[in-house]
Amino acid sequence: MKTAMARLAWGGAILLTGIGTATAQDQQTEATGTDETTLRVCASTQEAPYSTKDGTGFENVIAGILAEEAGMELDLVMIDKAAIYLARDGIDEGICDVLIGVDAGDERLLTSEPYYRSAYAFVSREDRGFEGDEWQDADQDGYNTFAYRYHSPAETILKYTGRYEYNLVYQASLTDFQDRRNQYTQVEASRVVSEVAAGNADLGIIFAPDAGRYVRDSREPLKMTLITNEIERSDGLMIPLQYSQSVGISKEKPELVDTINSALESGRERIEAVLADEGIPTLPLE
Repeated sequence: MKTAMARLAWGGAILLTGIGTATAQDQQTEATGTDETTLRVCASTQEAPYSTKDGTGFENVIAGILAEEAGMELDLVMIDKAAIYLARDGIDEGICDVLIGVDAGDERLLTSEPYYRSAYAFVSREDRGFEGDEWQDADQDGYNTFAYRYHSPAETILKYTGRYEYNLVYQASLTDFQDRRNQYTQVEASRVVSEVAAGNADLGIIFAPDAGRYVRDSREPLKMTLITNEIERSDGLMIPLQYSQSVGISKEKPELVDTINSALESGRERIEAVLADEGIPTLPLE
């Protein structure tokens, strides 16, 4: 999505506040003067397609829609870290009040009503003719190399189908064999899709919203198939592969919950248009 904000013309004012560890304290000090007409949303510069440094990630666009629907000015506080750190380095530090796109019921935060639901998916080349919509379907003849993002159920799927060990060296190559010890290492969502498109990976296993725009824009025709079942671990614990997404709100700002829920309702059609334009397949909300 090259010009998502311009095309949707949501019109809310955006203040792109670039911060890092060196300026976090300055941002926290400035935040003390923020009034109730400003919606402070933390976003990562490193989490495409969700959030990007130039503010064109699809969650950045949704943040603008919410601000406009709520009659507020958007302060998009950009943090130069992976999104997993936004709650700790943004919400907990008091430099923002809202995160877009958290799992419904995230215990670190107050959460809005869910605004969409999607699932982990298989990404394959159309010319391969892949068939199957259950996680066990990764175990097929001719499908031996898999691209995925770390810290996801994809690793469990490969372990349970007996494909994990064989795939380790290839998977490590997707981060140039970067040492994963004592640091956060991740495969870019775009890389997962491009590896499948190029034929380097037989199959991608990825959360569908991660991959939507890259599948949509691929020159090589690709197919994305949502996984329909869950994983039951050997100890009986169920690992869901479908997730509802909500807006996360600081526990220090409970008054924002109703505001966000109202904005989600009034802006529902606009948000659905963003998701559709992004190429994200969605499921009915439960």
